Amino acid sequence: MSDKAAQRRVRLRQRREALQGRMDSLAERAQDERGHRGWLDATFEVVDRDVEVAGGIIAGALAYRLFLWLLPAGLVFVGGLGVVAEMTSRSPKNLGTTLGIGGIVAGSLQSASDSKSPWYALIVGVPLLLYATRSVLRVLIGTHRLVWGEMRSARPKPTYVDAAKLLGILVGFFVLAGLAGWARAHSPAAGLIATIGVIFGFTGLWLWTTTKLPHLDAGWRDLVPGAVAVGVGVGLLQLAAAYLFAPYALQKQGTYGALGLAAAVLLSLWAMGRLLIGGAEINATLWDRTTRGVT
Repeated sequence: MSDKAAQRRVRLRQRREALQGRMDSLAERAQDERGHRGWLDATFEVVDRDVEVAGGIIAGALAYRLFLWLLPAGLVFVGGLGVVAEMTSRSPKNLGTTLGIGGIVAGSLQSASDSKSPWYALIVGVPLLLYATRSVLRVLIGTHRLVWGEMRSARPKPTYVDAAKLLGILVGFFVLAGLAGWARAHSPAAGLIATIGVIFGFTGLWLWTTTKLPHLDAGWRDLVPGAVAVGVGVGLLQLAAAYLFAPYALQKQGTYGALGLAAAVLLSLWAMGRLLIGGAEINATLWDRTTRGVT
């Protein structure tokens, strides 16, 4: 038995060494290709920048702020759904299922829509929503300063007017997602056209937003690549939220309760945070390469 165990250990060690050798060979080949392919070198620089700024960690911080933002947003959303539901004779849950992540929140706050006074939810929720939006804006400013290397420059704190502008952008994201979901529910062809259209909408909204966030001396054209990446990524994420996350979370709500629902929402928000951070990293990397004269 001891001889067989020793042989297994030898084989495992040989396999590890062979695997390590292949990985080292691939890494050396990739490093050699960096000097010949600009797009590959830029990709490596984006990854290096992400590691340097701890993109996964700050994406988690952004997801946490967005999760707190969803609480008053869900309150306002369901309060508005309560009013619309009375006018259309439909349940708020059915009205929210086509809104991706918003649909998850609408399902979890279904009981709130049964309130006799939906206007109370709006009166209480709107000020809280504006305050939470300002908190999200502060995180976005901090993360973009970190990615772009503006940590030494002093910038004024965001005002509630700035928060209201960001709130309009976030509402625009949800409205576009809702329109795409409505189109997909009526026709696959219309859903495909709407999905492509909302990707352009997401890109335009985020491009305008990034022009208001720290970006050194880069012009708006230098911010287009990151905005396109965010637009496409958020469009795909909305599809995943509408077809995967929301149905699965609502189906398993009876099994895992609120914790499972919160986990599904946080996973979606973390993915969105990675997209937003990644867009900033792409722009900062490409702009840095342009200033260095690297193509």
